[in-house]
Amino acid sequence: MSRMKKLVLPIVALLALSGCSSTAGVAAVVGERVISVNDVQKSTNDVIAERNKLKIQGDQNLADLSRTQFRFHMLSAVVDTVAEKSDITITEAEIDARHRAIRDQLGGEDALASAMANASISRADFPRYLRDVIIEDKIATKFGAVGISDAEKGQVVQAVLQKTLEALKVNVNPRYGTLNTSKLDVENLDTTGGSAFQLK
Repeated sequence: MSRMKKLVLPIVALLALSGCSSTAGVAAVVGERVISVNDVQKSTNDVIAERNKLKIQGDQNLADLSRTQFRFHMLSAVVDTVAEKSDITITEAEIDARHRAIRDQLGGEDALASAMANASISRADFPRYLRDVIIEDKIATKFGAVGISDAEKGQVVQAVLQKTLEALKVNVNPRYGTLNTSKLDVENLDTTGGSAFQLK
């Protein structure tokens, strides 16, 4: 995407969110990245469909599942922002290798599909999930998390993502909740269907 388009997209989205027109199509704007309601809804529908196919009992509260998918897309946007600012890149080969490693560890594609459904990750979103995991591993290394426990590495990554999120201009559609940067999450789900849009 050209630099001009990257600038225009968030501006258009912000105008839509702050104006009187409907905000139904925009779930959030995270810096220069726009997350659509359709993206979140598709992820939610895909998880439900895959759980039904596998006869897996999942979240009964659709609002909670929708919020989980929203958080996934929001954090992916933050992860991409950190990667860009830190000159972190990954390849499709790395994603494929991580896929194979997880599949083999779990005992095959069927076991992987069940694990994804239980973790509220759709098959379509799994490559994006792997991308996030790999980038987070590289963030940990980039910011000095070497020779420490996995829990400590997680704290390093959490701190970097939190600092990045706090520095970004973030607008969240209240149908998904209120942004809590300290937890990298959204809370207090709105019951108005996003009719009252709050700017963060």
